Amino acid sequence: MQAGLDEVARFLERMDPPTRSDAKPARAVMAAIAWHLRTGGGWRALPGGFLAWRTVYGWFRRWVEKGLFETLMRALARRQRRRWGRRSTPSLAIIDTQSVKCISVRGPRGYDGAKKVVGRKRVMMVDAEGHILALAVVPADVQDCDTLPTLDEGKPLWPSLRLAVLDGVFRAKRCEEWCNVHGMRCEVVKKDPEQKGFVVLKRRWVVERTFGWLSHWGGLLRERAGRLACVACLMAANALNNPA
Repeated sequence: MQAGLDEVARFLERMDPPTRSDAKPARAVMAAIAWHLRTGGGWRALPGGFLAWRTVYGWFRRWVEKGLFETLMRALARRQRRRWGRRSTPSLAIIDTQSVKCISVRGPRGYDGAKKVVGRKRVMMVDAEGHILALAVVPADVQDCDTLPTLDEGKPLWPSLRLAVLDGVFRAKRCEEWCNVHGMRCEVVKKDPEQKGFVVLKRRWVVERTFGWLSHWGGLLRERAGRLACVACLMAANALNNPA
């Protein structure tokens, strides 16, 4: 964890150099953000020893608005792919959604009738190793087959993608059309109608594992941010503690 925080802090300082000599160090800010993500505690509940919560939240919002966490996420994915002996430009994308409960904060939410969850839906695109390539959050009442357009900003940043593996709920014609627009073939992995109990589905387990990684962080078990834009917090968590 300590090494990860140091590396992330150096990255943020390179991308957003401090303009004042008395600016708070990025390492101290990231330590407070990591505490917020690990415990799920509110910004105002930062314990003694950390920077003032307004300072931490101010830097967090600044980096979110600059898109630095998204940049960090993509840089990490490329580096980790090279570590695993792969090319930094993936050709396979695995897409899935996860509905999670939302605590009582302001902001959009909805009811997912299939999962019986009141909250939000995370839309995630990962590579063959489970590294996040693109991520979005929508109210939980949005149908899965209608969530793909939320990845329109993230997909063009990975022009090498040629194949998209999706769940059976993405069988709608518009899902195939979305993949075609983005230059990808569409492969829908369906469950066997006669399947009994748990069965690992081809490629699908990879994205499910990534969702599981996020659940290791107490602050990510539920949606806590009032604004959907703060989903960049998820990307920071993946950069800090990605088991791959």
